[in-house]
Amino acid sequence: MNEQTNSNQAKKKLKPKHILGIVILVLVIFIVGLFAWAGGFEALKQSYKMWSDSKKAYEATKKFEEGLKQYYKVLEEDTYGGKTPQETLDMFISALEKGDIDLAAKYFALDDNLSRKEWEDGLKKAKEEGRIPEILLILKEMQPAKEDHYLKDEFEFLHFDKNTGLVDHTVYLQFNEYSKVWKIKSM
Repeated sequence: MNEQTNSNQAKKKLKPKHILGIVILVLVIFIVGLFAWAGGFEALKQSYKMWSDSKKAYEATKKFEEGLKQYYKVLEEDTYGGKTPQETLDMFISALEKGDIDLAAKYFALDDNLSRKEWEDGLKKAKEEGRIPEILLILKEMQPAKEDHYLKDEFEFLHFDKNTGLVDHTVYLQFNEYSKVWKIKSM
C-alpha cells in the first residue's frame, strides 16, 4: 500500500499545468540555446549598438542645431553699423573722435567665437599709445575701391600713400545679412 500511495501522490503532484510549464521552460531553453548558437546575441548586441549610436548622433545633431540657432540670433542682434559701407565707416570714425572705444569696437564683425575682443584690445592699446589721431587721419582719407567687386556683400576702402601713390592701408567691410548692417571685417 505504501508503494501504491507514493504512486498516487506522484500522479497528483504532476498536474497538466505543471507539465505545460515544464514543456514551455524546455522550449524556451531550447530556443535561447538555438538563438545563441546561431549568433543571435551578437545580432542583438549589434542592434543595440546601432540604436545607441543613432541616439547619440541625434542628440549631437540637436545640440548643434541649438548652437547654430543661438549663433544666428547673436548675428541678428549685432545691429551696430550702417545701411551702407560709408555710413559704417563714418559711425566708426565718429566713435573714435569721441574717444568711445567700446562703441567703436561694436562696428567690427564678430569672429567665429562671437567675440570682437581682439579689436577691442587693439583699439585700447592704440588709445594708450596715443595713435588714435593718426588712425583717424588715415580713416578720413579713405576712398572706396573700384566697384568691380564680384561679391555684393563685401566692400573695400583704400588709403594711398601720398609719396608713392600706392595703397598703404585698407578697410574691408562685410554685410551682415542677419542684422542688415555693414560691419568692419578687417583693417
